[in-house]
Amino acid sequence: MISINSQQYPSKIQVKTRPQSQMYKNPSQLHQQQHLNCFQQYKIAQQPPIASVQYVMNPSSNQLLFKNNGPIQQVQLRQYKVYQPDQYVKQSGNAIQKITYNDDDMIQPKKYTPNKYNLNEQLSFEVKALYKKGKLPQTRPQYLPGIVSLKAQDQNIFQKQESQRVGVDLICLIDISGSMIGVKIEMVKASLIVLLQFLGDNDRLQLITFDNDAHRLTPLKTVTNQNKSYFTQIIKQIQADGGNRISEATKMTFYQLKGRKYINNVTSVFLLSDGVDVTYPEVKKQIKTVNEVFTLHTFGFGEDHDAQMMTQLCNLKSGSFYFVQDVTLLDEFFADALGGLISVVGEQLEITLSSSAPPPYQDIQISKTYGNMWQKKGNQYYITQPQIASGSRKDYVFELALPKFEGKIEDNHRNVKVIEAVLKIKDPINGAIITKQTSLTLTFFNQDEQINQNESDIDVYAQYYRVKGTEVIDDARKACEQNKNEDAQKLIDNMLIQIQKNQNVAAQCTGIIQDLQQAKQASSRNTYNLFGQKQMCQMVSNNYQQGGVNSLFSATGAQLQQVQPAAYSNACQQQMMFQVQASKPNYKPS
Repeated sequence: MISINSQQYPSKIQVKTRPQSQMYKNPSQLHQQQHLNCFQQYKIAQQPPIASVQYVMNPSSNQLLFKNNGPIQQVQLRQYKVYQPDQYVKQSGNAIQKITYNDDDMIQPKKYTPNKYNLNEQLSFEVKALYKKGKLPQTRPQYLPGIVSLKAQDQNIFQKQESQRVGVDLICLIDISGSMIGVKIEMVKASLIVLLQFLGDNDRLQLITFDNDAHRLTPLKTVTNQNKSYFTQIIKQIQADGGNRISEATKMTFYQLKGRKYINNVTSVFLLSDGVDVTYPEVKKQIKTVNEVFTLHTFGFGEDHDAQMMTQLCNLKSGSFYFVQDVTLLDEFFADALGGLISVVGEQLEITLSSSAPPPYQDIQISKTYGNMWQKKGNQYYITQPQIASGSRKDYVFELALPKFEGKIEDNHRNVKVIEAVLKIKDPINGAIITKQTSLTLTFFNQDEQINQNESDIDVYAQYYRVKGTEVIDDARKACEQNKNEDAQKLIDNMLIQIQKNQNVAAQCTGIIQDLQQAKQASSRNTYNLFGQKQMCQMVSNNYQQGGVNSLFSATGAQLQQVQPAAYSNACQQQMMFQVQASKPNYKPS
C-alpha cells in the first residue's frame, strides 16, 4: 500500500567562433602554446619559476576601471609596459583606453582519438515514486513522494591526458577590499597558483579583482606553461585595499562572456569575497541579459561575509557555495569546484514533466516540489541546469497529490501513466542534442483488494529525506534568527528520529544525517553567530543543488579538513582534492 507522508569523453575540443556581427573590432593576434598534462604526477607545493614575460601588469598601479554610467576604461597611473587592449578612446597625459573583450586567446584543438563519453548509454534518466502500487484514498487527499533522477556514469578523467577532457573557460573574481588585507588575500593568491597546476593548454583563465570598481588584470588567456608564469607573476602582485561592490565585477564578467571571440566547452565563474554587499538585486538583473551557459560558484571567507547573499548568487547559475572559515582550506575547495568542471559530460539540460493521467484519474497532479530549480507553466514543470559531470547525479524531488476517489477500479484501468518526462541535453564536445524520454506508471487497487510485493523504493526514500532534512535545516536557521535556538534543535532531533526509524533507509542517508548533526551543533547559541548561520545557509543551498562541499566543524568551532569524500564529489574531484591535501606539510593519510 502506498505509504503517505504529510505534505510538509570527448573526441576533441569544440571551438566555436562568434559571428562577425557579434564581435568587437580589431581582435588581438593570438597564439598557441605548448601542451602540458595537468594530471601528471607533480608536487603541487612546487610552483613554476617566474619567467621574465614581455607584458607585465602591476595590478596596484594599472587598474582597468568599469564605471557605473560610462565606458569601460583603463587608467595608466604610472609608466609600465602593460597588456593593452586594441582601441584607444583618447590619449592625453594618462592614457585612457577602451577595453575590447574579443582579445581572448584562440583555442587550438589537438588531434587524438580518445574513448568518447556516450550520453545515450552512460546517462540514465528515470522518474520513480516511493511505491509503484497503491489504493486511492476515499476520504481525503494523500501525497506520494517521487523523484526525477539523472545519473552519469563515472570516468577516470584524472588518469588521462588533459587533451582528453573538456576545455574550461574560468573567470575568477577576487575581492580586494580592505578587509581582505593579510592572511586572506595571501591564501587567495597561494590557492590561485595551486589552481594553475590543474589547468592546461585547452583551458583559459581570466583574473578580475574588485573593490568599488572592477579591475581587469588579464584577458581570457590559455593556461600554457609560459602563461602559467605570466599568471603567477600577476597573482603575486595582487594587493587588497578598497571597498566591495560585487556587481561591478559581475558586470565586467558578463561583458567578457558576451564579447569573447571563442567559446570553450565549459564556462564557469568563481567569486571570492569576505564582505557584505547589497548589490544582489543588481547582479540578478544583470544575469538576465546573459545568454551564455555557465555556472557561478561562490567562496565566502570568515565571520563577516554575507553567506545568505553568496548562496543567492550561486543559485542564480546552479553553482555551489564554499564556506571558508579556515582560509588554509581554500585550495582544497578550489580543487573540488574545478574537478566538477573538467569532468562535465553534458550541458544545457532541459527537463519537462507533464501530468498525463487520463480520466477518471486526471486530478492526480504534482502538488509540491523541492528546490528553486523548478518552474511551472500550466500542468507542466520545467527544470533547466547548465551542466552535469561524470560520476554525479541530479535528483529532483516532488510529491504527487492523490485525490479522493470513490469509483471502482477496473482491471483494464489499473496501470495509469501519471507523468511523462522528456530530457534534452547537449554534448559539450560535438554540440549534439541528445533527447531521452521516460514516464511514471502507477498501479491502483480497490480498497477490498490485496496488494502483493510492493516494496518501497529506498532510493526515493533517501532523496526525499535529503530534501526534507534540508527543509528542516532551513526552518531551524529561521528559528535561530528569532533567538529560538532550542526550538531549532528540537526540529532537527525530530527529523533525525524520523530518518533513523528504518535502518535500511538510514544507511542510504548518511550525508543528510551528518548535515543534521552538524546543523544541531550550529544552532547552539554559542556557535550560531560565529559560524553556524553560514554553515546552515551552505547546507541548504548545496543540498538542493547536490553539489559542493558542506563544511564540517569540530565541537570547539574549528573547521575540519575533508578526510572522507564529500557527498556530492565524483572521482575526479576526490582525486584532485587528495592531491592538494597530500602536498601540504602536515598531511597525514587517513
